[in-house]
Amino acid sequence: MPLNELLGVVSQLSHQDKLRLIHFLLLEVAREEGCNLESTDNQEQENLLLKQLASTEAVVWSPHEAYEAAKTLSDLLVATRQEDDA
Repeated sequence: MPLNELLGVVSQLSHQDKLRLIHFLLLEVAREEGCNLESTDNQEQENLLLKQLASTEAVVWSPHEAYEAAKTLSDLLVATRQEDDA
């Protein structure tokens, strides 16, 4: 299934199921990296993780009106271009 189709399906999941999916993906990536995050009591660990995630506020940063960041990036690009031209 292509990623864009999968994202459409994921967006329709309930909040609880999205948290379960995050947990599943975390375990899968860790397993691929050679780590074993699973314990013998997965249900208890899953419930704890879900409670922690549910009580966490997500902070989303936007570059909108981040003029200082834009100036810093612009200055860096100008300096890099000048170094390349030298």
